[in-house]
Amino acid sequence: MWIKYFNFIKLRRGRVIVPIHGEIDFSSDDIPIEICKELYEKGFPYLELTELGKNELYGIAKKPTLTKQQTQLKRKKLSMN
Repeated sequence: MWIKYFNFIKLRRGRVIVPIHGEIDFSSDDIPIEICKELYEKGFPYLELTELGKNELYGIAKKPTLTKQQTQLKRKKLSMN
């Protein structure tokens, strides 16, 4: 379940010894999200948030992308000022 919210980076998914929690097997899908969130917040270098994690855990919504037409209109408005 944790893999919906976090990506495991820089290492292969497997066992890692973490000072706070001891050995955690990141090849397992049943690590509590609270543990991953705690590790991430403390700067654990092997976890990064997915877009779903940013949205659901921290309320960071993905910025909407503008269409080509919207971008051109925005540039015109800026150049008129």
